[in-house]
Amino acid sequence: MKVITDPASLLLIGIISLPVLFYLVKPSPRRPRRYPVPLTDEELIKQGFSPKKLPEHIDIIVIGSGIGGLTVASALAQEGKRVVVLEQHDVAGGNTHTFEEKGFEFDTGLHYIGGCLDNKHRPTRQLFDFLTNHGVEFQRLGDIVDVVVAEGPSQARDEVHIAASHEELRAQLKTKFPLDHAAIDTFFKLSREASASFRYLFGLQLVPQWLRGLYRWWYRRHFQLMSTRTKEVLESITTNPALRGAYYPIGGPSVIAKAFSRVIESYGGKVLVRAPVSSLLVSPDGAAIGVTVKGHDVYAPVVISSIGAPLTYTTLVPQPHQHRVKHLTEEFLGKESLQSPCSLMSLFIGFKTPRAPLPLHNLWKYQTWDHDANFSANRADPNAPFSALFMSFPSAKDPTYAARHPERHVALVIGANFYEHVEAFKDGRVKHRGPEYEALKAGWKARLLDEFLAEFPQVDRASVVFTELGTALTNDYYLGNYKGAIYGLGHTPERFASDIINPRTPIANLYLTGQDVVSCGIVGAMFGGLTTAAVVSPAFFKRLGSLMTPS
Repeated sequence: MKVITDPASLLLIGIISLPVLFYLVKPSPRRPRRYPVPLTDEELIKQGFSPKKLPEHIDIIVIGSGIGGLTVASALAQEGKRVVVLEQHDVAGGNTHTFEEKGFEFDTGLHYIGGCLDNKHRPTRQLFDFLTNHGVEFQRLGDIVDVVVAEGPSQARDEVHIAASHEELRAQLKTKFPLDHAAIDTFFKLSREASASFRYLFGLQLVPQWLRGLYRWWYRRHFQLMSTRTKEVLESITTNPALRGAYYPIGGPSVIAKAFSRVIESYGGKVLVRAPVSSLLVSPDGAAIGVTVKGHDVYAPVVISSIGAPLTYTTLVPQPHQHRVKHLTEEFLGKESLQSPCSLMSLFIGFKTPRAPLPLHNLWKYQTWDHDANFSANRADPNAPFSALFMSFPSAKDPTYAARHPERHVALVIGANFYEHVEAFKDGRVKHRGPEYEALKAGWKARLLDEFLAEFPQVDRASVVFTELGTALTNDYYLGNYKGAIYGLGHTPERFASDIINPRTPIANLYLTGQDVVSCGIVGAMFGGLTTAAVVSPAFFKRLGSLMTPS
């Protein structure tokens, strides 16, 4: 083992270690008191905003009730903070919320989660149990998680099954690609390294602004994969273009928002909907002191935004203080690589009992294995073949769905949707955007339904009694996205090299959380919430360490 004796290196280690030591030695506060919550689950996530419902003293305001916002709110509530979550939609939960139409219940953004969630001693499950007070249980989706299909080199259908077990998946791939065993092993090795490197991204978000450059340099080896695009990594290990365990919440995704909300309320906080924040309140010296909601000023010493960096900086920071965030807005608007390359369209399908059982796995369908060519063609022409399709059956994944909705089933078909294809209609009222928009949607809807029925012949066309299509504009309206970007900022090397993902902002006492702090997806946004909670409350850092350790 090499012993570091160089004075400069020892000094650098000391500088980097000081903030961590501060987190670790700071005494923890006493456990806050919990109160009974008399509201039902449905009432918890549908409480309309009213100034009379606000607690007398608010410690923290969280803008947005997606999983990132609910995570930071729950974590800080359990640190004794009185937290108010403000949601612009009429139901809390962001991409975990569900909606009902014609007797069918549809999910909107949670399709499956990894992380050994049936093992209460694993970190991801421990985090869910902590944040929801053991309020959510999960259903394992079987040994095959995904089936991926595309047109192969001979123009015949090519199919790959993605096993829940990494070792089983590795064996399957080696059987399918006998000349690429070394490349497959390298891919799995790099995947483990990339996953492990996220702990250093987490650490970066915790250190003070003045230390971020030093931190990046010191741990530069661990940031190497983040500075490389996926295609470049795959091309470095194989020339074969084809080589370039999941769970679902029992009761549907909305049980997550309900459980989070109950924890927040039990510590004296509130989760309020129909509460669109129109502006931050900023003091003359540049510190956030609250927000404006429906003409009412709501004050708190800390404000956390979970609506994403672009919307936070471009729409919430008052004009007299825009100069404080100008360098970040200019960076985002000036770099296409920081912006999400596409949005998604979602076809919600309700149908009666099928002729055969429905699968638990998801289906991914591509035109060919050349994803870049598929994507470019689809972006250039809204009527071109869909670059990628995702199909799943939420009613099959949830073992309690049949009891709530007997003899009814739902499917979801998701395809890429490019904002420029619908941008011309963005100023129209929802459900009244004009005949051209409706015609565009009708064409997409018919094509998506045809693709779905072709893949699942056990569903008769006659049994389909409800269909509805949402586009990038739908995502903006209901989920509060920026240009339909449901996954937030683009996941590119430029993103991970930018300070735009820093949870600390140039506005004092204003913090970011959610997908734009760590990574996209349900678990990515949750870790964004945990990161921000550790930055706002150093005492939480110690608790997080124990939660992240297998018990």
